[in-house]
Formats: sequence, structure tokens, C-alpha cells
Amino acid sequence: MDNGQVSSKGTPTIDEQSIQRVISAVGKELKCYNTEHSGYVKGENLTFLAGAGHNEESNMGTVKAVRDSSLCQNFLDEEYELIVGEHIRPEDKDKILISEALAKQNHLSVGDRITLTHAKLGSDKGVYTDLIKEKSAYETVEIKGIYQIKNNSDNALNPTAKKVENLLFSDSQLLINLKEQTQGIYEGEISFFIADPLHLDKMVTEIKDIASIDWKNHIVNTNDFKYSKIAEQLQSMQKVVITLTIITSILGLVVLMLILTLRIRGRIQEAGILLAIGKPKQQIIGQFLLEAMILLSLGFLLSTIIFLPLVDTFNSFLFDSITKATVHKNYLQPDFLHFAILFVLESLGTFVTVLVCSGAILSLKPKEILTKMS
Repeated sequence: MDNGQVSSKGTPTIDEQSIQRVISAVGKELKCYNTEHSGYVKGENLTFLAGAGHNEESNMGTVKAVRDSSLCQNFLDEEYELIVGEHIRPEDKDKILISEALAKQNHLSVGDRITLTHAKLGSDKGVYTDLIKEKSAYETVEIKGIYQIKNNSDNALNPTAKKVENLLFSDSQLLINLKEQTQGIYEGEISFFIADPLHLDKMVTEIKDIASIDWKNHIVNTNDFKYSKIAEQLQSMQKVVITLTIITSILGLVVLMLILTLRIRGRIQEAGILLAIGKPKQQIIGQFLLEAMILLSLGFLLSTIIFLPLVDTFNSFLFDSITKATVHKNYLQPDFLHFAILFVLESLGTFVTVLVCSGAILSLKPKEILTKMS
């Protein structure tokens, strides 16, 4: 407010440098991100669906330039559905998506090419008009996909450019080529998708510390709605998995001790002979330990080789039915640091088990072992 009047210093923007700082703050938790920027276009021999006050001047549509159209909220919320073709991806150039209604009206299909030019919706004495009279920028684009609008509740008072059927999704470069956007400067919403929603609050706190973004003119909206609905199920599953892991580890250690005990006791004769010929006890224990470690290493390697190809399948089986999301974390993704820690712990457990099991025999003298054998 300025002296009781609403005033504006222009549309708030965010630049590429600030986006990169956000990406750096999110770090490895970032799955992907999407930029959006809106503008208007006219097309050669392209007739948009008529809205309120339709005329030749207002025959234009809205363009939403994006990195990845599949990450736009309309598609994530399943308000729009791609029915033919493919979504726009970050590497695409001169590609657009159009609505099914607009495609039918102009007899267009995937693969067709149309020429677009810049436009700007305005009003002159109550009549909708194009404020860019002299056209100086043109771009030929290819239709990459056609989407369907579900439950269309368009307002009849909307001008042609504002009708939902006249919305085009384009690659992020189109509006730059049409001189409606500056390279690296964005006025629309920017979405960041993180792998694990448990880190969402921490990420927001770190992002708000970025000084290059004017937080008086920008808002951070968090959306963990889908996660919050299944969080309790995931936490319950996590507790069950942790409990099963602990129980399995304890039982595994007990079974290992029993097997090694029986195995070493079955080798009393071998131990007695080795001691009788003067072999040190440490060397005998070392031999038992070496054999156990070789078997452990082979078993660990084999289990890893079997597990790696099945990671994605197991993760989808356990979590996809719950999360129903296209962007989420692979909770079973191998972490080689944790693999190394697990191997060290298992090796330590094996080492202790061999010492305990060998102690009962090696505490005896050779003659006592041979007596027990007889």
C-alpha cells in the first residue's frame, strides 16, 4: 500500500542463479524441478476456441513454458490427462502440448507443425485486443502431445486467451524465442521435488536462508498432502522392518554360533593333531577364522548380486501401492557405505563367534583332546 493506494513495483521474479542455490541447498535429496512461465501466442491458420468478446484481435491462447509438463500441477492432480504423444522434457526444443478440443477444432494431430507469434492480451474501450500490433518474432513448433481436460468448469465470461482449452504447454525456450521472456528470469511458479518428505521442513528452512531471493515478494508453499495420508502406514512398516531386522540379526547370530560350535567340535581330532605337532593355538584359530571369513565373504557377495537387480521391483511392490506417486524415493536403493558397515559388523560377529567356539577346544591340552577323542 502507498498512501492508501495499491501500488506495484513490477512482477516478482527469480533468476537462474537463485534456482541453482536452491538446488545446492536441497542437495542429493532433489529428484527434479520444474519452472513455469506464462505468455500469449497467436498462430498462423490457428483458430482458438471462442471466449467472451471473441474477435480477430483476441484470437490468441495462453502458453505455459515449462521444463517438464508431467510435473505441472494440472497433470499431477490428474485434472489433465495426456491421451496422445509424450510429455515435454527438459531437453525438448520447439515442442508443445495442446488440448484435445483445440486439436479437433483445427484438425491437428501429434507431429504436425504450426507457426506461433507473440501476443499480449489487453482491452481497448471494453473490447479485447492484442497489444502487440507489430509482429517481429515467429517460431515454428511441433505438437508433441495432446491432453484431455477432465471435468471442465470453464467460466463463460473468460476471454478467448483465458479459456482452458486454449492453454498450450511448451518447452521453456519458446517464450524466450518469442521475446516474451528473458533468458534465466522466471515470473511463474517453480517447483522442487525432493526424494524423502521427512526432510521437507529442514529443506524449507535452508531455502529461506538464501539471501538472493527477496522473501517479501516470494512465498514457499509445501505440498506433502499425499505423503501425510500414508505417513502412518510407512512409519508402522518402518517399525515392523526394524523389529524384524533386529530379530533376524539375533537369530542369525545364534544360528551362526551353533553351526560354528558344532563344526569346530567336529574338528577336535584335527585341532589335537595340530597342537601335538607344535602348531600355535593362534595359528589354528586363525585358520578357523580365515575359513569362516571366506564363507562369509562369498555369502555376502552372492546375496548382493542377487539383491541388486531386484531393488526396483521390491521397492515398487512395497511402496508404490501406498504412495501412488510418480516421484518418490527408492527406499531400498543400495547404499554402499551401509553395505560396508554391515559387512564390518558381520565380520566382527563372526570373529567373536569363532573365538568363543574355539576357546572350548583350545583351552585344553593336546593329550586332553586326544583323550576326549577316544
